[in-house]
Amino acid sequence: QGLQGEQQVLVRLGKHLVGLLDVEAAEHKQDVREGRASSEVWAENLRFLSSGLQSNDKARLELGWRIEELRTELEDLRLELGRSHGYGTLLREVIVELGGGTGPATLELEYLVQGAGWSPLYDLRAASDARSVDLAYRAQVFQQTGEDWNDVGLLPSTARPNLGAQGPDPRPVWLWIADPAALARSRKRGLEDMRGLGYIDSAEDRAGAPAPEEVFEQGPEALMAVVESQGLSVRFRLATRETIESRGQPTSVLIGEAHFDVKPEYYATPALDTNVWLRGVATNTSEWVMLPGRAAVYFGADFIGNAQLGAVQPGQEFNLHLGADPAWTLERTRTDDLTKKPGVFGSRVRREEGWRIELTNNGAAVAGAKGAARVIVREVLPRPKDDRIEVKLGRLSPRLSQDERWKQDREDEGILTWELVLASGATAAITYSTEISYPEGLRIRR
Repeated sequence: QGLQGEQQVLVRLGKHLVGLLDVEAAEHKQDVREGRASSEVWAENLRFLSSGLQSNDKARLELGWRIEELRTELEDLRLELGRSHGYGTLLREVIVELGGGTGPATLELEYLVQGAGWSPLYDLRAASDARSVDLAYRAQVFQQTGEDWNDVGLLPSTARPNLGAQGPDPRPVWLWIADPAALARSRKRGLEDMRGLGYIDSAEDRAGAPAPEEVFEQGPEALMAVVESQGLSVRFRLATRETIESRGQPTSVLIGEAHFDVKPEYYATPALDTNVWLRGVATNTSEWVMLPGRAAVYFGADFIGNAQLGAVQPGQEFNLHLGADPAWTLERTRTDDLTKKPGVFGSRVRREEGWRIELTNNGAAVAGAKGAARVIVREVLPRPKDDRIEVKLGRLSPRLSQDERWKQDREDEGILTWELVLASGATAAITYSTEISYPEGLRIRR
């Protein structure tokens, strides 16, 4: 656990360095555009950030190896403990004193064990028209207590399993004024912190350090909810008795199956992804609480991929992510990128950006009459964190959706939403522009 904590520090430092590298690239591009670039400063900053990233990668890789070695050793010890069937296992004796009466008595003993837990696992099989889905709700039981559970009644509890592969949602874009002096102080402070922690080595030590691989993924322990009785939690009493062996691999057991009606819809976030995704809105008509977990998604007879389900109470609406539809073509291009200096009597720089999003329905899998399908398109309008920055929405075609479901997103996060209906073979275009203005002599950072 201590090594994993140290690993998280390294990960945060790595992300910090990558962020600084992105900032440096953006500022260098702005300097070149304004004719005040310094190749010496750019080269020095690049050397600094590159060396920091190489050192960070090397330290993460070495730490990952150490963690994996310990994890393997721990797994071997658990397996050995399970095979021993008592030898080397902690045993406790329960002594019960009965006072008075000689009739029959029933004693129930309840206790907690370490190394046991479960996480939800779902199979989603959508009909070919995406208007219904069959769901199989399973529990992956992790059992490494050192003794097998033979022919037991199993009651998985809704403790706290973890929250996979779905179309990204829009994120707010914030603008603020760059402060070169503060950035320089941040770079210096970051370098000193890494030296103090021993994550910056000499150039010779950094040479040839390989990039980190998936050795940093956490094992099953991170997915487990402790098996315990919670007064307010829901427990699933399984219909059949189960045998769960103490081993490194989980055992899958069926909780139940359900059939849901689905309202399908297409959506796209062009700034983040050029796919058009299919999802459905369903209501949990089963009696089960659905916990956050991974779902294997099938569309008709085809396996689409994995998605993530959130927590869903009985009677609650939820989204089913059904994968990307290859029958759609989406292209997003920048049409304008102009920076205007202040006029004779002005003091503000104005930057105009224009975008064109083009969508083509080449035969959507889920469609109505004449192959028509509705698609929701979402973009994010940058938002300022500094009062000196002004952001305006310029040219816009077609008009934004007036549906109430998008109103809050527009007000709180600056998300623009269009709803388009395209017949099979049809193409539609969205065009819009933004204007960002700020005082001359300052820089804008995203």
